[in-house]
Amino acid sequence: MIEKIKILTIWFINIFLNILRLKKRDENLWIFGSWNGESYIDNSKYFFEYVINYHSNINAIWITKNIEVKNKLNGENKKCYLYNEKKGYKVRLNAKYTFFTNGINDFGTFDLSQGSIKVALWHGMPLKKLLFATNNLKKRTKNIIRFLQYMYLKIYSSSQRNITIATSKITKSFLIECFELNESSVLITGQPRNDVLFENNISKIHKELKHGSDEKFILYMPTWRAFGKEESFLDDIIISLSDDSVFLKNLEKQKVKLYIKPHPRIKINSKSNGNIIILKNNNQIDTQQLIASADSLITDYSSVFIDYALLKRPIYFYTPDLEDYKKNGNDLFLSFEEFSKFIYKEISDFKRVVLSNMNMINEGTENTDKINKIFNCMDIKEGRYSETLYKTILEGKK
Repeated sequence: MIEKIKILTIWFINIFLNILRLKKRDENLWIFGSWNGESYIDNSKYFFEYVINYHSNINAIWITKNIEVKNKLNGENKKCYLYNEKKGYKVRLNAKYTFFTNGINDFGTFDLSQGSIKVALWHGMPLKKLLFATNNLKKRTKNIIRFLQYMYLKIYSSSQRNITIATSKITKSFLIECFELNESSVLITGQPRNDVLFENNISKIHKELKHGSDEKFILYMPTWRAFGKEESFLDDIIISLSDDSVFLKNLEKQKVKLYIKPHPRIKINSKSNGNIIILKNNNQIDTQQLIASADSLITDYSSVFIDYALLKRPIYFYTPDLEDYKKNGNDLFLSFEEFSKFIYKEISDFKRVVLSNMNMINEGTENTDKINKIFNCMDIKEGRYSETLYKTILEGKK
């Protein structure tokens, strides 16, 4: 009960701040944040660095809740303030542009950015239905509880924005449905984080991982599950792979390394075994640099496949719990058949993909071609997504 009262109190205060809209804001003051203020990652990070490097007329400042992030950025001569220090409050009240990945909570509990132009860079394009597109909120016309929940979010939520970025016409339509946006407010620019895919960091990552130049690099990145056996799902797969001595020997024989990167929300107990390497969530390797280093990608419902497809390398979908996911999750905008030609549900298929022959590589490449036609606007120049976003914002200002 106390927690609910606290949430409602914050909600009312943020509505009041929205009505108040204290002052005119500084056009050249832009603030950036990500992942509830805890991390220096994702689209906000890459757009922040782009603005610093190429547009010195903009006063770009990172806002965080994490003192380690502040110290790191200040040590690199980048401006960064804690959300609750005096300078942090000041720039939040004065910045004309506010860039976030998750929501205004990236900058603190209270929305001091009312009156700024809020730009949702988000943390991936939606395949899974979110917010107003979910089955629960679509019941609002028949269920009074869902209607009240809908009105609560419509009046004010931390994910409200003025501008949203997308990667294609189809992802734009998904975002419009998820957040009930005006079509003109969604800009097809690509994601700033994908600039790094074309910066040739492969040798750097290989060195950090001690990956041999003659070894094959397979990356497995499953998403988080909010239902059932979500905590044991990945552990069960790793155990099945590690217990197969023939599979382990073939990995070594064929010089294949399988790197497993869990979703940040997943906690696993399994450990690396031979050529199966688990990259724990405290690993400091940049995720975008990591996927740029992979020869092929295995995933499921994670939007990472949209990013990786830009590299035009093989993508494989391993979805042993597809029916459960559709039933117990928020459902998907598209069926897998609409954007992929080949999906796999058996662990034996997973192993075949890892030890792939030319036929399997062709199947993965066909998946990638189909993904790009749907999820990525290939007219945007590779590695120029931050630049495209910046120019689009300037056009909007004019």
